[in-house]
Formats: sequence, C-alpha cells, structure tokens
Amino acid sequence: MRLRELMNQVKDLPPETLVCAAETDEAFAVNIAGVETVESARVESHKPDGTEAVELANGNEKVVVIRW
Repeated sequence: MRLRELMNQVKDLPPETLVCAAETDEAFAVNIAGVETVESARVESHKPDGTEAVELANGNEKVVVIRW
C-alpha cells in the first residue's frame, strides 16, 4: 500500500480516530507505539501476503513504518 492509498481511505475520518494494527482476519488489534519514516528501505515484494516484504536498510526507497 502506498501513502496515497492510505490517505484516500481515511480522508473523511475525524482526526481523533484511533489508529491500530492487526493481522488480516484478526478479531483484535494492537495500539501503535510509533510511526517512523525510513529513508533507505529495500522493497522485496508488494504482495500483502503476511510475509516480510520490506528490508528497513540497504535500499533507496522511502517507507513509513507503523510499530507496535
């Protein structure tokens, strides 16, 4: 997912809306501990298949990481 896609999905939500993270098909989510921008990531896959897809070093792509 790109930041543009995320922003499109949340554009009409009030700014007080809670942000959390959950695996696909989970009944519960975790609270976000932090959001980090990584400048030197290496994307290995764009598939949302639950596998590690982005190395947070050794690359030249900017990514936003939501940590829990």
